[in-house]
Amino acid sequence: MSEEEELEQIKKKKLEAKKANEQLKATLRVALEEGAYNRIMNVAVANEELYLTAAKNVLVYYKRTGRKMNEVDLLSLLRAIKEQTETKTTITFHKK
Repeated sequence: MSEEEELEQIKKKKLEAKKANEQLKATLRVALEEGAYNRIMNVAVANEELYLTAAKNVLVYYKRTGRKMNEVDLLSLLRAIKEQTETKTTITFHKK
């Protein structure tokens, strides 16, 4: 495979990823109220993994209920996801 072909494949993959991301944003805009949408876009910039997990959950919620999720509900969802995925670090001191 030549360098040009590899470069073309990389460009194609980037374009597909960009299209998928735009489609996800459009779907989230439908499933979320304006404040919640702005909040999840901020999360996307700060923590992509949390954003993708939250986006999946928002879409499931919207599919089940048919209602747009508001910012308060989104915040509680984000906190719940964060608690489940966050590892807790404990430091124990032993006296001699």
